[in-house]
Amino acid sequence: RNTSHPESLKHKTIHGYYVRSKSELLIDSILSMHKIPFRYECCLNLNGISVYPDFTIKHPKNHEIFYWEHFGMIDNPSYANNAISKLHTYISNGIYPNINLITTYETKDIPLDTNTIESLVKLFFS
Repeated sequence: RNTSHPESLKHKTIHGYYVRSKSELLIDSILSMHKIPFRYECCLNLNGISVYPDFTIKHPKNHEIFYWEHFGMIDNPSYANNAISKLHTYISNGIYPNINLITTYETKDIPLDTNTIESLVKLFFS
């Protein structure tokens, strides 16, 4: 589990642990509702670089591993640059958006909604 910035773990899930945002709480709840096995912020070592995908998900039928990153402040230039760097790290290590990496985004004015999460869960795990 990611131990950096524990003070930002503010939103309690139905499983009793805390996540960093309301959007992550929604993703967690919907994955749980669909009985899709996952872990929150597990360490993933990519050629010596430790990253902590928001969710590491095991496909319930074929057992393939997927990662889900939610970029919740993509309208913040510094945050967006870090997001691009993180995406580059994933891609350099064979983890590709819309193949085995699910990505969601939001801005201050355009929050992530449950319909988007539901659609992605159905697309990747049905």
